[in-house]
Amino acid sequence: MRILHLSDPHFGTIPDAVRQQMEQQVHELAPDLIILSGDITQRSKEREFELAGEFVERMPNVPLVAVPGNHDISLFNLARRLFDPYGLFEKTFGRLPPFTVEKDGVQVIALNSAPRWRHINGEIDSRFLREQLAEYIRTPARLRIAVLHHPLDCRRMQDRYNLTRGHRRAVEVLSEYGIDLVLGGHIHDTLMRTSEHRYPRIFPRMLMLLAGTCMSSRTRLGAPNSFNLIDLPEDHLVQVQRWDLDKKQGGFHPVEQGRFSRDEKGWQLQEYQRPDHPERPPKSQHF
Repeated sequence: MRILHLSDPHFGTIPDAVRQQMEQQVHELAPDLIILSGDITQRSKEREFELAGEFVERMPNVPLVAVPGNHDISLFNLARRLFDPYGLFEKTFGRLPPFTVEKDGVQVIALNSAPRWRHINGEIDSRFLREQLAEYIRTPARLRIAVLHHPLDCRRMQDRYNLTRGHRRAVEVLSEYGIDLVLGGHIHDTLMRTSEHRYPRIFPRMLMLLAGTCMSSRTRLGAPNSFNLIDLPEDHLVQVQRWDLDKKQGGFHPVEQGRFSRDEKGWQLQEYQRPDHPERPPKSQHF
């Protein structure tokens, strides 16, 4: 099974050439499931959601899981923010988290970390999370994925203030209820590692993935447009590739790959590769 993880497109800030390259790449990769982890629009405008809906319609005909980010709630229209904060999101994507999608034994749990009263940082209510997970895990699954917009981990020190409010308690609950992968975005920076790095005492360990902005011009230094490609070759094994946009060569290319395996303590890194490492000979083919 193949899962495409996109995040933070910020429709309204997307160069048309990048959008075309992304659409072409998605069809070439032929995912079985697409996950869109928030900040789908730049200012939660109706036209921006329309562009997002048109983009989704051009995607392969596979299940799509979308969750809102803080940019998907109106910043300047206070009436909409107070009384119908997710109306345009629901109109575009049909439903608002929490909900689950299941395919081929994989359960994806969509969560909302963007409450209407927070402008930037996210928040997870651990009591509500526990209630939802207790209901959802009644369905058997070989792999469980939780999707939210705001990060529970980050790789740069300066991004620690962006961690979701209540992140430690949320990680404890997610681990307790058997979540294997946690997907997010928000900081426009990537992450591919297990939960033991920030939460060494929480077991079983989970795999934590953040995707950068997949198409927006609002990139960070050292973090170009990117997305994650997740393959499940067999039970207890996950392969993750990070694909970056190379404007000089044109198109997206894999730049990082990790293979993770699961045992009684949770997930652990089995193999890691950086095909763009300067000590490696250049590769023209995808790994």
